[in-house]
Amino acid sequence: MEELLRRVLDDATDLGADFAEVRAGRAEGLSVRVQDRRADRLSAGTSVGAGIRVLLNGAWGFAPTNTLTPEELAAALRDALAMARAAAARGPGQGAVCPTEPVTAKATSKYKLDPRDIPLEDRVAAALEMEQVSRSVAPERTANVIIGYGDGVSHTTTANTYGTLVEQQTVRCGADCTVVTEQNGTRQYASQHRHTVIGYELIEGLDLEQFCADTARRAISLLSAEPAPAGKFPVVVNSRVCGILVHEAFGHNCEADAVWAGNSILEGKIGEQVASELITIKDDATLQGLNGWYAYDHEGTPAQRRTIVQEGTLCGFLHSLETAAQLGAEPTGSARAAGHHYVPLVRMSNTYMEAGDWTREELLAEVKDGIFLEGGYHGYVFTVKGQFTCNAEHGYRIEHGELGQHLRNVSISGLTLEALKHVTAVGDHVEFGLGGTCGKAGQGMPIDAGGPDILISEVVVGGRN
Repeated sequence: MEELLRRVLDDATDLGADFAEVRAGRAEGLSVRVQDRRADRLSAGTSVGAGIRVLLNGAWGFAPTNTLTPEELAAALRDALAMARAAAARGPGQGAVCPTEPVTAKATSKYKLDPRDIPLEDRVAAALEMEQVSRSVAPERTANVIIGYGDGVSHTTTANTYGTLVEQQTVRCGADCTVVTEQNGTRQYASQHRHTVIGYELIEGLDLEQFCADTARRAISLLSAEPAPAGKFPVVVNSRVCGILVHEAFGHNCEADAVWAGNSILEGKIGEQVASELITIKDDATLQGLNGWYAYDHEGTPAQRRTIVQEGTLCGFLHSLETAAQLGAEPTGSARAAGHHYVPLVRMSNTYMEAGDWTREELLAEVKDGIFLEGGYHGYVFTVKGQFTCNAEHGYRIEHGELGQHLRNVSISGLTLEALKHVTAVGDHVEFGLGGTCGKAGQGMPIDAGGPDILISEVVVGGRN
């Protein structure tokens, strides 16, 4: 494979490319879905191919192929060059890449049990057991249980005309549990997810009481919870909601392609205070086992721990080779692609807020009338305007430092920088719990996010009361 890829790059240079990159890979995976007491969906697949990207006279060209033969790679190279020439013919291009030292390396994620070695019937049986445990908590009030199991193994080789040649194998495994409950015409649901860069040992070590039964109990408790109030309140949010806030509201604004395109509220703010001095935010692709782990990005740049915000001050952005060149920065190993059919984009990995020194009890004690949120579901951000929404699984009214009425259907929203400047206390323990997939420009990439409990002195709470 190495000789084949080198030949493609030599041909690209001979044909006039200023820069060329080829990513070849093989990925295979399996997924199982269980609901209504049976495995109703099973899928397995293998993807093989390569994507070739060239830069010519400031214009980019890209072409993929599903066949790793000299003839097909040569044809893909011709297509990529033709695309670049066509783009360059319209006028001077703005494309550029940051010169880097060549990297030659091989890396494999850490795992104990290759999921491909586990019989299919055992993987299906594990998912069926999760469904049974979830349903057994309160079968009379359980409307539906959906269990998802998935695993995958990918091998990617990245080479470019700077001399980089990086091979990386990644083994993944994950499980999802969603329980829908019903009572007197009211339906509620709760969910739990565990997606990691380890092997089948994740499933063998899964605590079904915590993963499945607790999820069912939360869904049942929401049936008697009250709708959340609406208005501005002080709020304490737990690690999962903090993770959503960090990833969605702030992290996407730190992706340098958004900054370069003029779509980030952080453009031109490096060195400025953008959050409370209590806040330090990092993106760390080197955290072993977490869903956003990798050793090298899809441009062959080594993974890094990147400090985005230090004590409230913006330190920098997440970069690819191109955005680093455009913005006069160093690459941060943040370029990833969903497969050989896609070009790498700037993406987060494991993004989190660092811990402070407040206990949860101390955070709650600061609030006379507010809301406590936990169990983050999902979020939305409009980077151009700096607007965000974070939805939580449930919450509680805080009354004089004590948790009171149980709440459902609760969210917070507002302006990102305003909310982060209103953080007045940060908890003493960081947790990750959002391992999953983040979508951007039609590509889904594995990520994780987390943080400590935090107190926001004022933010808009969305509710029905």
